[in-house]
Amino acid sequence: MTIANQPLPYAADTETIPADEAADIQRVIEAIETILTRSAAKSGQLRADVHVKSHGYARGELRILPNLPSELAQGLFKHDGVFPVIARFSNSASRVQTDAIPDGRGMAFKVLGGDGDWEPTDEPGARSQDFVMINHPVFFARNVKDYLRLEQVLVQADDDALATLQGALTGGDWNPLHWHWREMLALARIAGQIPAHPASNTYYSMAPIRFGRFVAKYRAKPAGDRLDSYLDLITRLGSQADAMRLALEETLRTQEVLFELQVQLRTSERTMPIEDATVEWPECDSPYRTVAHLLLPRQEIAELRQAAAYTSLSFSVWHALVAHRPLGGINRVRRRAYSLSAAWRRRQPEKIIPVL
Repeated sequence: MTIANQPLPYAADTETIPADEAADIQRVIEAIETILTRSAAKSGQLRADVHVKSHGYARGELRILPNLPSELAQGLFKHDGVFPVIARFSNSASRVQTDAIPDGRGMAFKVLGGDGDWEPTDEPGARSQDFVMINHPVFFARNVKDYLRLEQVLVQADDDALATLQGALTGGDWNPLHWHWREMLALARIAGQIPAHPASNTYYSMAPIRFGRFVAKYRAKPAGDRLDSYLDLITRLGSQADAMRLALEETLRTQEVLFELQVQLRTSERTMPIEDATVEWPECDSPYRTVAHLLLPRQEIAELRQAAAYTSLSFSVWHALVAHRPLGGINRVRRRAYSLSAAWRRRQPEKIIPVL
């Protein structure tokens, strides 16, 4: 019998994988390939399918806290230590747009130098523990089938915003009782967030990962005081399309930025599902607990934005230690989708095939 509020153990059967999921994931990949090809034909550029606009890259450190309790001293966090980090801040949209437009905002960072067994990957040299997050606690699709339906809507709508909205909500069924209200609400909340300084957001994993002997979600929460103001950003947004990049560059030029990396251990099968990424795990059942500090010291980051060593980086939840294996259907489809996106960006521009 499981004691209340004790973390549930990770096991081989923690995930529930539908029999037809592999076929659905293949259909997702085919839809993404169609969208990427259309985008390249229209723009003449090889872009990823999401997080197209970066605000900047920064170097930093992940400082694992000493004397963590045993349930938190797992995997990368088993011992205290300091690891070098490369962080990226971005908009989540699939197109480049002014930062004044409401949108989800992302932060991802690579932890370099971790020890242990690694998840297999087809990307050469991909030995980093990546943490990939957005400033919203849940994803906009429950599982692979939901994600497939939304990708097919994007293919059929072909950049028609009204058709995209209609297809995402109704799925072609005009009975309101069958409409996808929860998914649309999550999507609206992600895409509709008002602009904020990249260093002031709390960023979430949305989907769970293995956490050594347990299972967890994670987030990065701002810590410490910053000297810049929200008013400064609003002023920039009114006249500068890249306001967040400029604000981030100015902030890191004059001060350090600190985040707390926190984990939320899974303590309930009922309220903390693995296979539904639209459910926010209740903090009353399991609070987030700090395991490390992410420190971005004062630095000039403007020069990094165009440096090939940084722009060629790919961030993936599947760049991971086995001890932090991504879990759930959304993470399983991400394995193929992230790999496709990274391979797509490595292609040569002359290989772009126009869509007629």
